[in-house]
Amino acid sequence: MGACCFNGGAREDSRGQLQNKARQRTHGHQSQHPSHQSHPNSPQPKLDINTARVHQLCTLEGIDRHLAEDIVNYRSSQGPFASVQDLLNVPGVDRKLLRRLQKLIVCNKGQSQQMEERGRNVVPASINSEVEKKHEGNVRIGSWNLKCFSVEKASNDGYRDVLCMVILENGLDLVAFQELADSEALDKICKELNNPTLRAVKSWQGKRGYWKCAVSEPTGRMYKSLEYNGFLWKESAGIIMAHSGLFQTVKLVRWPYIGEFKIGNWACTLVSVHLKATGLEEEYLEQLNAEIRSLVPLLQELGNSVQSKSIILLGDFNAGPDNRYFKDLSKKVGLNHLLPSDISTNISSRNLKGSKAYDNIWINEKVKYTGRFGVVRSHLQHELIIDDRFGGNRGTLSDHCPVWAEFYS
Repeated sequence: MGACCFNGGAREDSRGQLQNKARQRTHGHQSQHPSHQSHPNSPQPKLDINTARVHQLCTLEGIDRHLAEDIVNYRSSQGPFASVQDLLNVPGVDRKLLRRLQKLIVCNKGQSQQMEERGRNVVPASINSEVEKKHEGNVRIGSWNLKCFSVEKASNDGYRDVLCMVILENGLDLVAFQELADSEALDKICKELNNPTLRAVKSWQGKRGYWKCAVSEPTGRMYKSLEYNGFLWKESAGIIMAHSGLFQTVKLVRWPYIGEFKIGNWACTLVSVHLKATGLEEEYLEQLNAEIRSLVPLLQELGNSVQSKSIILLGDFNAGPDNRYFKDLSKKVGLNHLLPSDISTNISSRNLKGSKAYDNIWINEKVKYTGRFGVVRSHLQHELIIDDRFGGNRGTLSDHCPVWAEFYS
């Protein structure tokens, strides 16, 4: 079927080689990076209460983290504020505090209308990451196709801000990334989390933690470049990578990236995949279906090789879980998908609600799932991310939303 560090008699030698490679890439980062922020004495723009995130509201005098969360939760449940005065509807905001805030905040009605058009709550409120808090002791594992994420993009403050803040605000502990265009790009995100230079990351009120990352050898090719996969995890949360490597198989255009992790007392194996796209006219649909069918023997062989029998298959499948060829994953391998087929995971500047369920997380019965999952659809845009396809408007970091699920560890 395939060649991998987890296969056959060569397991020990291959694992040793791959583990050494992982050590080279998974070191923590303490080096300082030059800041690209404006001068600290320059006037700061007013904060829009209809788009401000929790960490941004915490920078305002008189607002602590609890009140900031109450403001965001009120906005999520009741809709955008119509005026600054509407803040008085939030418990904890009185007229004295509002007078202090009025010189620092603004209620942008144009942005409010835009937020309504976005359909922020296209995902049910119970899995809205701004409302749903991670339970103590659980672990959130996510997947995100970053769409040709290069060193150039990772050096852009807008891309780094969105990526780091999505991770922190949604309480993600371990993330599998697809479509890395450079093997060094993920390092820059790891460094930013450990030694922040961006104001938003610096002022994060929660526990930022200590992060490590690992990047695969090339998994295959994507548009105009080689593609790499990567894992990013919070070591300070008790997560350790034991081994990683590619499963080399002719059955897939891009090889899966395998990571064996120890999370507290729980050992699990992550299989990160990026299956073939169907093409604009679905000219490659049969090839995609063939790749979906090949996942069954791949996982069967992998299950006989890895130490941990808790298998998590995640990534960009370029097809919804209702594709009939996924049925064998449940029947023959015992995997079940966590995200329903009617929840979109794609996004663009023109269609922020999405229309396709490309990304998912599949688990077997050994994995202890809490029943909590999410599709992050908010705060994926930034003024420094330019989308040339749609008139140069604020672009999204990727055409995929990050997805996550929460597990007992």
